Amino acid sequence: MAVDYDEMFDALVSGSLDPDGFSHRHHVGTGFAALRRHEFFEATHLYAGGLRAVVAKAGVPEKYNATVTLAFMSLIAERMKDEGDAEAFLEANPDLLNGDALRACFPEGLPGSTLARRVVIMPEAAKI
Repeated sequence: MAVDYDEMFDALVSGSLDPDGFSHRHHVGTGFAALRRHEFFEATHLYAGGLRAVVAKAGVPEKYNATVTLAFMSLIAERMKDEGDAEAFLEANPDLLNGDALRACFPEGLPGSTLARRVVIMPEAAKI
């Protein structure tokens, strides 16, 4: 069954998205949809607000991670070309789905730290 990532992004932003079944693939697909419709900072703002609402709705607000959110939105934006839709983008970028892209940017454990959940840790600062 095909996923309508534009519709999922609208539900994310409106706060009506059901957190059950909202997979990592869905996270990346909705990020792609956001970036196709909005400039980077607006897309990231809307997306981050929606994610915070979803984790709060799921009863786990501590799962929101500012560093991971900005890193993934940046990676998605950097890689967007003329893929026709989110599914084509996801198929062309499997490292965004398996965690390899994030591991290449940050030292082990840093993205999951308490500080990284609260504020964005820049990759270069992580090397210091």
